[in-house]
Amino acid sequence: MGKSWSVSLIVSSIVSMLLLAVYQQTDLFWHWAGKLREFYYTVFILSTEGRLDISVPLQYVFLAVMSFVTALVCIDLPRVFSKVAYLAGAVFLTLLLSPVMAFCGVLFEPISGTFAILFSGLAGLFLGSTEKGKRQHALLRYFAGRISTEKFNEIVNSKKPVELSGKKDLTVLSCRILNYPELSSQMEPQDLEQMGSLFLRAAAEFLVSKGAYLDSCNAEGVRVYFGMLEGGADDSHAVNGCKAALELRQRLINLEQEIQNRWHRKPFFGVSLATGPMTTGLFGFSEFQFYSGVGESLDFSRRLCAINLIYGSHVLINSRTYSLTKEHMEARPMEMVYAPRMHQISEVYELLAAKGSLSDEELKSRDAFWQGVVSLRKGSYPEAVAQLKKAKIEGREDAPLNYFLERAEAGLKDDKAAAAGGSSVGSDSPTTRSSTRHVRMLTAN
Repeated sequence: MGKSWSVSLIVSSIVSMLLLAVYQQTDLFWHWAGKLREFYYTVFILSTEGRLDISVPLQYVFLAVMSFVTALVCIDLPRVFSKVAYLAGAVFLTLLLSPVMAFCGVLFEPISGTFAILFSGLAGLFLGSTEKGKRQHALLRYFAGRISTEKFNEIVNSKKPVELSGKKDLTVLSCRILNYPELSSQMEPQDLEQMGSLFLRAAAEFLVSKGAYLDSCNAEGVRVYFGMLEGGADDSHAVNGCKAALELRQRLINLEQEIQNRWHRKPFFGVSLATGPMTTGLFGFSEFQFYSGVGESLDFSRRLCAINLIYGSHVLINSRTYSLTKEHMEARPMEMVYAPRMHQISEVYELLAAKGSLSDEELKSRDAFWQGVVSLRKGSYPEAVAQLKKAKIEGREDAPLNYFLERAEAGLKDDKAAAAGGSSVGSDSPTTRSSTRHVRMLTAN
């Protein structure tokens, strides 16, 4: 993508310098300009005030611009017929420009411009017909705007064949505005459209710059894949995805402040990552064909993103992502979750920070939170309340902590009420009761 501009600039520079040398060292183009002047005075009725003179700066600028544009078009257009049609049209318009400029009192010599178009076009046709050029044309329709320029050039320049179809582990990152229904009732349609577009652009451009493949960017949110175009069994895509998510979290905090200042409304952003096996390939037909992936992680990531709104968290990850990144990232457990008929019960985590970046106080808070959640799942409500209160950091708002503390206090209150009333809770043990009580079903919203 960006490399075509560089190559076109080199081609146009060479062609322009050659033609300028002909202008400076010979009188070839000047001779044709003189013949053209005589022809126009003979055929057209031109003003007799002043002489029809050639504009040298105009000629030089035209040569440089047309050389660059022609080389770029002939390199990037995928079909030979389109390239030839462009060349024919460009030459025709260049020849037509000469009499038009004559009526404006300027002599424009079109022969040098025609040579510039033809020479640059031939160079573009040659470069576009190489193996590398064909590879670029074949991949451009699937990857343009979806991966970074650096990543695209890396794929085009690679000696290895591009395998679009296959099965591999990927990390899916979903990012959404979770309170759209609330915002839609509070904002004008145009304002909501502008706000949503601002979010989509900020999130998509940032994630693409971090090496992700942009799978979807629409009103539902942004979805990207990490590890989509990397070969081998390297699991670094999970770590890269988490690093990008942490940086994205800070950018979304700044974006939230910008939106509040501009529209006086508070969006709630949610981010989730899910790692797992995916099947990749070209899906669809004709102009609706796209490179994408399908698998359980795709749906899990979308569902997981939505429960950020329940916890008040910003970034959630599934158990597979956690197991691959626990040596590099700091996280803390949330609830056990499941989706009906899709996957077994599994644990999800809140992504906190990169390994080693938490202070001692924050590490102690994380450990106490962890113990509190484990105690809550066991039904040990007094222990859960004590640990979760211990996890609080003075002066810091912690929505997930408040959520679990309320759950623990509610469980403790229910147990005390049951004990005071002498009622039986059945034959289920506290562990069994809490295991069913603290498993969340992931809905499809």
